[in-house]
Formats: sequence, structure tokens, C-alpha cells
Amino acid sequence: MLERLKKLGYVQELKEGKVKKFSASDPSRVLQNASAAAESLRVVMPLIKALQEKGQNKPKIEYFDDKESIIAVYHSFSNAKKLYYLASIKRLFDVIPDEVVRWTDRLRNQRLKSKEKYLLQDSKEDREWVRLVEKAGQEAKIMPKGLKMYTDFTIADNLFCITSFDPFYIVVIHSPGIAVSAAQLFDIIWLSGLKV
Repeated sequence: MLERLKKLGYVQELKEGKVKKFSASDPSRVLQNASAAAESLRVVMPLIKALQEKGQNKPKIEYFDDKESIIAVYHSFSNAKKLYYLASIKRLFDVIPDEVVRWTDRLRNQRLKSKEKYLLQDSKEDREWVRLVEKAGQEAKIMPKGLKMYTDFTIADNLFCITSFDPFYIVVIHSPGIAVSAAQLFDIIWLSGLKV
């Protein structure tokens, strides 16, 4: 029992020769550990709830690996009310340049139906995109130093999408719970994002 309390951080072990003695940990440290655990649980709880959904509420998962279908998925985002992108415009331009040009025109002409937030890689192209997004009245930042993403993530209303570039494909998860959880994680990373 004492060994378990020690692992939980509630007691400390003190050795005096061959004798083991235990003493209670500082109550403020115990409270701090419990608070940190509760905050971690609070952040992931919506994701756990979403994964726990039963029956008809199970997420629908789609996989697309041809360029036309992937572009069609990106086109469908234009109907969303809220969009969050954790992405690299440079990488997207390398694989679907015409689509990125279309997005650029849409931003320049401010033909936006949705509230959009972009958290982009730190490249020259992505920094230019941040400026363009801000001119269109949307929000954009550069990812925190040291954060290098190898896939892009998009949250569009009740969708959570993962785009891979090598090979090029997109996974679309239709789930309100997963989308909300992903948006909360996006918001946490957003706080560390850098203004251009």
C-alpha cells in the first residue's frame, strides 16, 4: 500500500540504514499533481467521449488517395462555418498548385463564408500566406519554433481531416466529438503560435 502511495506522489520514502520510513508529501505538491492530472484529463475528455460513442454515433471515416478526390474534399471546406488549418501552404502548393492559387484568389477577393484560422509552417511561402489571410480579415500565425509537422490537419465544422504528403492522401473523419477535441488541441497550440 505504501509503495502505491509513493508512486502516486502522496508519500516519500526515507531510508535510514536498512529501515525504510515513509513520510507524507508536501500537501501543496500533492494538490499541484492532482490539478495537473485533472487539467490533462479535461483536455482529452471530449476525445475520450467521442471514441466511446456507440451505435449510429460512430464516426464515419473516409480515405481518398487520388488528387481529384482530395481537391473535392478541400472544396467542401468552403461550406464550413468554422475552419482551422494546421498546415503548410508550401507543401500543399507542391502537390496541388492550381488549388492553392484558387484559395489565394478567394482570399484576395475576400469571398469567405467561414471564420478561418491558420497555423502554418515557418517558410517564406507560409509567411506570405499569413499576411494574405490577415488582409482578408481572418486569423493566422506561424507554428511555434521547433514544431515540425509532416501531415496537415484541417477541422471543418464536424470534420477532422488528416492530409499526408508522402504518399499523398487525405483521411476524413465525420465526428462532432473528434472535431471539437481536435479544435481544443488546435487552440492550445495556437496560444504558442507566432505573429508575422
